[in-house]
Amino acid sequence: MGAVSIVTAALVVLSAHTAIAQTQELRRRTSDPERLAPFGLMLDAGMPEGAGLSAVFRPSPHVRLHIGAAHNGLRGAARAGLTLLPLRGTFSPSLSLELGHAQAASTETLNRRLADRTLLPASSMERVGYSYASAHLGLEFNATRRLSFFVRGGMSVMEMAVPSLQKLDEPFRDALTPVETKSWGMRALQPSAKLGFALFFG
Repeated sequence: MGAVSIVTAALVVLSAHTAIAQTQELRRRTSDPERLAPFGLMLDAGMPEGAGLSAVFRPSPHVRLHIGAAHNGLRGAARAGLTLLPLRGTFSPSLSLELGHAQAASTETLNRRLADRTLLPASSMERVGYSYASAHLGLEFNATRRLSFFVRGGMSVMEMAVPSLQKLDEPFRDALTPVETKSWGMRALQPSAKLGFALFFG
């Protein structure tokens, strides 16, 4: 029993020492004025995706990753992106790359919209799905270590897909124009821009 007691006491002391060391390290890192909060939320608005909200991960002062959603007034879209910040300071230039996709409305959704006379007439754009890829140059204003504002501008490649409406129920199908009976797509290069802010925590 004596040997067991000695071993048990040694393990308790060792565990306590480890816990104290970890606590001191955590306090040191938390109080470090140079430490960056790694997680955050980003709220922005711009073209072509509309208003968006994303979760942000900041693995280093020069890299930010985000994933989230946006809404352009007609439908929501999922998106993900990367921002590079080559300089540290109150103001920093940035390079941002982003991908997004919004699914076209289904035939069932359009049937419900057209059949419900209490709703406003469905916009033809409601059945347009799109994907986009954007490249932006920008400027970031780091108000604090946890809050930054940004403005960005550049170009976006948009690919739109419009499905056929031939599967609509009667009597809607009889009212289709020849163009609406066929599916079609379009790709375009257009200017794009956005502004917003990111708030970090953790």
